[in-house]
Amino acid sequence: MPALDLNAAIAAATRRARASGALQPIPTRVELLQDHGLSFVLRVADLRRKSESERQQRESAQPANPFLPYDPAMFVADLSATHVLLLNKFQVLAGHALVVTRAYAEQEAALEPADFAAVGGALRQTAGLAFFNSGAAAGASQRHRHVQLLPWPLLPVEQGEPFDPRRWAQGERGAGWPFAHAWATLAPDDLARPERLLAHYSELLGALGMGGAAGYSGYNLLMTPDWMMAVRRSKGVHEGLGVNALGFAGTLLLRDEAQLQQLRELGALALLRAVTRSG
Repeated sequence: MPALDLNAAIAAATRRARASGALQPIPTRVELLQDHGLSFVLRVADLRRKSESERQQRESAQPANPFLPYDPAMFVADLSATHVLLLNKFQVLAGHALVVTRAYAEQEAALEPADFAAVGGALRQTAGLAFFNSGAAAGASQRHRHVQLLPWPLLPVEQGEPFDPRRWAQGERGAGWPFAHAWATLAPDDLARPERLLAHYSELLGALGMGGAAGYSGYNLLMTPDWMMAVRRSKGVHEGLGVNALGFAGTLLLRDEAQLQQLRELGALALLRAVTRSG
C-alpha cells in the first residue's frame, strides 16, 4: 500500500470526527507529581461517560465489539491487509489512535509478526509511543486486539525532570525499578523489520518468565522508535486506582479529585509497584 503521512491523516480524521460529533474527547486537568526526582503527569478527568459505556458492554448478553465493525467516523488509514488505524473515540490525549486487527484476535494472545509490521510502520511515520495492555490485569478494557499510539513525549514539562523510562529502567539511577521489567534498545532499522521486533518482544517476555506455556496475559509493552520495554503486571487496579501501560511512561489518569488526593498520599511509584510483580 502507498505510504501515508500518518500524522496528517490522524489530524484530518480528528477534525472530521470532531465536526461530526463522533469524537468524544474527555477534558482533563493536568498536574505534576514529583516522586523520586521524576515528574509524573497526572490527568484528572470526568470518566463517567466512558465508564458507563464500558459497563454496558460488560453487562450485555452479547458484549459489543467497537472494532468489528468499527465506526467509519473513527477511520484514519489502512495500515496493511491485516490492520487498520482508528481514532480512540474517548480521547484524553490529542492524537490518540489505535492499531487494530481487521479480523478478531484476542488481546491476551501473543503478538504476531503482522502486529509488529503494522505498529512498526506506524511508528516510522509518527515517531510516537506505541503501547499494549495484555488483558485486564494490565489495564485493558477491550478483548479485540489493539495497540495504542500517541505522540511522544506525552507532555513536555517545564519543572522537574521529564519522565524518561529509559533512564529509570536501565538503572542509571542505581537500582532501577523495583518490579519486574525488561528492556531492549532498538536499532535504526528495526521498525522496518517486524521479525526483529518480534524477537525483541519474545526475549523481553522470556526474561519476565512469560510466553509459551507460561501464557501471554498480564503485561504491558511500550515501544518508541528507539526502545521497547515490557512490565509484568499482577493486577489492573489498586485501591480503586487503575493503571495501564501509560503509567510506565509517567502518565496516570484519575477519575476525580478524590483519586488525585489518594494518589498524592500513596505516591506514583508506590502505585506502580503495587500493580506489578516484584523484580
